[in-house]
Amino acid sequence: MKWLPARAYDNAIYAIFSNPIGMDDDQLKNGCSMILDPFGDVIAECRKLGDDIAIATCTPEKLTQAGGHRYRKARRPDLYKDIIGQEHNPEQKVAWLS
Repeated sequence: MKWLPARAYDNAIYAIFSNPIGMDDDQLKNGCSMILDPFGDVIAECRKLGDDIAIATCTPEKLTQAGGHRYRKARRPDLYKDIIGQEHNPEQKVAWLS
């Protein structure tokens, strides 16, 4: 509950977090799926230990009212486009990319 609200705020986005629920081998997954607004506030979440759904109204006004909006507007891709456009050879191959 620290990183997800912070990322929603920093990027002025609605964040959707979905998580499995129930037993997965020897681990109990607790669900806690949620929807966060651009202020980092939880506006809907699943609270049952069973099937549940989170529904929220997302309004475009919050996208521009949130503090993170000014950070997005201040980005300067012209300063880093050459860096991120360079060829990259990762040091470690990620299993899900292969």
